[in-house]
Amino acid sequence: MQTTPPASLYSKILHTPQGVFGVTLFFNLLVSLSKLFWGYQTHTLSMTADGFHSLLDAVANVVGIVGLNISMKPADHNHPYGHRKFEAIASMVISFFIFLTCFEIAGEGFSRFFSPQHSHPRISPTSYGIIGITLLINLWVTWYENKKGKELKSDLLIADAKHTLSDCLVSISVLFSMAAVQLGFLWADTVLALVVSLIILKVGFELIMIHFSALTDEAALDPNEISAVVLAVPGVLDCHKIRSRGMRDHVFIDLHIQVDPQLTVKEAHGISYRVESTLGEAFDGQVREVLVHVEEYEGTAESA
Repeated sequence: MQTTPPASLYSKILHTPQGVFGVTLFFNLLVSLSKLFWGYQTHTLSMTADGFHSLLDAVANVVGIVGLNISMKPADHNHPYGHRKFEAIASMVISFFIFLTCFEIAGEGFSRFFSPQHSHPRISPTSYGIIGITLLINLWVTWYENKKGKELKSDLLIADAKHTLSDCLVSISVLFSMAAVQLGFLWADTVLALVVSLIILKVGFELIMIHFSALTDEAALDPNEISAVVLAVPGVLDCHKIRSRGMRDHVFIDLHIQVDPQLTVKEAHGISYRVESTLGEAFDGQVREVLVHVEEYEGTAESA
């Protein structure tokens, strides 16, 4: 009995959205624990906030894995169109984690403004080293997730890559705040932490808008592009009432085509089948299902 070699098995796992999330989860935990530990040790608010943001990245990865496992389930009696919208819901949850980060940073920042007894940050070469290394890790994770998201056509991976990119922006801000503190501007740690919260808020809003369209059944494909493909199919004389919805890689299309009224039912349905297959080829990997309504052509014979 042959068994799959471990290397081959790992390769298959890593070529799935769940596998990609598993890799990023490991690095996010490593990054977050490093920043949280040293941030608390040195009373550096901006680094501690950055650590919490990275920890939320890890939580978002878990949400992503759970969301994908649900969304990949096949259609059933209660969900005849499948479960892919759960992926969009998971992405929205990631956005709320980002908002939570904003509130954590802003709350601590205002607390320091009005409570002078807080300890001042103690900046050392180790502080710069931790932020520098974790920044490089996050940049690699952002590139890796975005690359895999495009390869696997996963909106959730792309969304989480943007979330991780926001962590990179936070880390860069922390570097500036630490330099300012060493120059004597002790308030810089708090002010830049508040600025970072606004950056995170912007990223969260963008993620919501990306997936809001899928949840509200906004058109997934341009009707004009669909029409151009359909009208190129032999036997189709006209098409209209074109609608599409769904995720970027899981689109449902329904439309009406008009054919020669002299055709038999079998011939007319043959044309509709060609329309379905042609749309599937034209929008490779995106179209899940096409529903074609066949009607008699009402124009002149010349148009044929």
